[in-house]
Amino acid sequence: MLLTPTLESLPQISLVAGLLTAAPALFALAAPASAAKLFMAFPRSVWPGRAIMTLCVVWAVVWLVIMPFNFLKVLHPYLWIITPLFIAGTWFLIPDLLSCRAFGCLVALAATPMLTAAQWHPSFLRYVVIVYAYVIAVFGMFYIALPYLVRDHIAWTFAKPLRTRAVSAAFAAIGVLLLAGYWVF
Repeated sequence: MLLTPTLESLPQISLVAGLLTAAPALFALAAPASAAKLFMAFPRSVWPGRAIMTLCVVWAVVWLVIMPFNFLKVLHPYLWIITPLFIAGTWFLIPDLLSCRAFGCLVALAATPMLTAAQWHPSFLRYVVIVYAYVIAVFGMFYIALPYLVRDHIAWTFAKPLRTRAVSAAFAAIGVLLLAGYWVF
């Protein structure tokens, strides 16, 4: 589904994107103090960053293998060496804010299957998925290049209770809209 998404995989992609967007937002609405503690600790946490970055590297390598670019085929025999070296390099050479960079990689990578699946779907609700994919891709690229933005955005969101509720409600609404796409598509 995520490697070669088709028109038929859009409901599942919309469901997963909606759940992953609405669940943290609903958690922040239900328990703002616990959510603030958890989300504020995320940028400096090491193991979530390592796990997410490993997933992203493997995902990118798999895409590199299935892409129809002939000039990349030269790398294929060496990927079994390059991949673990790259994972170890990300783990140990850029440990500062690795979770933020990994989160940026994950959302940037996640935009591609969303766009591919929604590209030619006849439903008007596909534009919600398309716009959402472009927004998370742009934010993902900024989070990779400027990882402190994740920390700053989390701190800004949880600085005031009203702001926490407003941002959480907005993300919950976006998540519910994406979840609605599961039944529409």
